Amino acid sequence: MQVSSPYQILNSTANPAQQSQNKKSLGLNFSDMTPQEMESARRELTADGKISLHQSVTMALMDGFVFEGVNGGKLVSGSSNMYSMIDSLLDYEEKNGTINVQQNVESLKSLRKVLEENDVNYTSTTSITA
Repeated sequence: MQVSSPYQILNSTANPAQQSQNKKSLGLNFSDMTPQEMESARRELTADGKISLHQSVTMALMDGFVFEGVNGGKLVSGSSNMYSMIDSLLDYEEKNGTINVQQNVESLKSLRKVLEENDVNYTSTTSITA
């Protein structure tokens, strides 16, 4: 039995046409989500194999569901921007991380990319310079 690392980076292997189809079918907007939507998206992305166990746990920490049993059932309040949360975690990890920093940074960047690929409102701003 082969055991994979919880830090394993999972990237979408879908071609651009499939990614576009995924965006429409999932109907997710990661820039404005309630905790319940964040948890539902986390479960769906995990079940679809789009994010690793480590990334799934990271999302559960962001939406507050991981603390439901010990935090009086409190979740993050209101709507949240998953991109800002990931950017804050990246900034913190790069400045203050002590254990598996490079793996954590890569995992967070990969998680952000997966969210972008599955966000109905996200448009890539790629520019080509000569």
